[in-house]
Amino acid sequence: MTVVWLSLLMGGMIVAWWFYTRRPDRQFAHIASQLRRITMRRHGDAVTGRRLMRQLYKLLRSSVIAGKADDAYRAFDMLKLALGHNLGQAGEPVRISSVIYLAIKSDQPDTAGHGIDSFRPLLKNIAIIEIPAAIEQLGLIAIISLKQRQNFLAARAVDVIFSSLPIAAADNIHVAVMRVVKLIGLTALRRGDDGLIREIQAKLAGYLAAEPDDSAAHELAAGVLTAWLLQCVKAGDAGLIELLDEYIRHLADKKILPETALASIIAECSHIAGMDCLNPYSQVAGVVSMLSLYLALQVKSNDTWRQAVDGAGQAARLAASQRSLAESFAVFYPLFESGRRLLTDELNSGSLCNLFREQALYIVIRECLQLIEFVSRQNFTTTTADVIDQLYQDWSKRYDSKGQQKSIKKFCQLLFLYGKRLSRRQKRLSADGTRFNATDVITVANRERLTQLGYLS
Repeated sequence: MTVVWLSLLMGGMIVAWWFYTRRPDRQFAHIASQLRRITMRRHGDAVTGRRLMRQLYKLLRSSVIAGKADDAYRAFDMLKLALGHNLGQAGEPVRISSVIYLAIKSDQPDTAGHGIDSFRPLLKNIAIIEIPAAIEQLGLIAIISLKQRQNFLAARAVDVIFSSLPIAAADNIHVAVMRVVKLIGLTALRRGDDGLIREIQAKLAGYLAAEPDDSAAHELAAGVLTAWLLQCVKAGDAGLIELLDEYIRHLADKKILPETALASIIAECSHIAGMDCLNPYSQVAGVVSMLSLYLALQVKSNDTWRQAVDGAGQAARLAASQRSLAESFAVFYPLFESGRRLLTDELNSGSLCNLFREQALYIVIRECLQLIEFVSRQNFTTTTADVIDQLYQDWSKRYDSKGQQKSIKKFCQLLFLYGKRLSRRQKRLSADGTRFNATDVITVANRERLTQLGYLS
């Protein structure tokens, strides 16, 4: 009988001890004690470290499942300390992500945010070859957060992603960062989250500004921006298009993107503009062509400028072949407005010679004349003077042309006179009755300069 009671007593003590050791506070104390011992040694015990990490993750999951935010915070703090002392193992990013996913699924965003911060010490201590995998996990977390409408978690993940860039400048890290940034940006654009887009833009600009011109990051960034631009055009969101257009112009103005990257964007803009002009209900028609021409003027290369002008011209032809001139004028506008600005700059430059501007003006004027001829051939009863007159009227009415009426009329008159000089058939044409030719705004000094440039005889 005594033996039975002693057995029951011993069993009860063992059970009590088991439950005592399983109490969260006891587990935290035990893990903290082990962690102190490991961190005090120069060379930690690998076996003990692996055992400690398993205990930590077990405690993390149980805390999240139980909805105990304080315990989860405490466990994540210990995890950060462990990762800071290089106790992370292979596959660590996936293990951290699994706990974060669990917190997001359990509607514990604050806990998930605390978990995202665990990637900071991890990225500083893992091997460089493992950083891309960690960045991809952060990208997945950001996308899932956006889908769960936890946008601040996505913003925190983006912040951690960009913080990894100073750690190493390897090409595979640049590729990984740009890939996830592109995907996060596309998801944010689909959901209309312009706040997150602005935050990504600011971090991306700072990152690119610190990179040398020959860095692969610039070309990769150009691919990201054109992918975003295509998404905006598909969605037809004028607000997001304006946001992205302003950002790309800023990068060009501040010389943050080198000419090679700008040339890549210009080449893609030609395809995007052609796609957009096929949509008769597009609210952003012509914006991509105008951006392409603007960037080409920043590059100041005849080949790049010709490519931008050709792309804008092809988009305008596609639009004109399907719709009336009035309906497709928004696609014509970028070419004519660029020509007007170049002409104004050229006539105001006095004796200062700028070979690129002169060549750029010539290229855009020839493209404008070819477009006018193309439109006039759509209707045999319409002359080039009629087309120019309609363009002039649409230009004056539809766009904010206050203070530009004279320069608009001057450009239209130059198009008519130069086109007439090029074509014998048009010598018999008259511009009488057209509004653009009602008053002559090309002064004597202008005529002398335009004659020197070869537009007038």
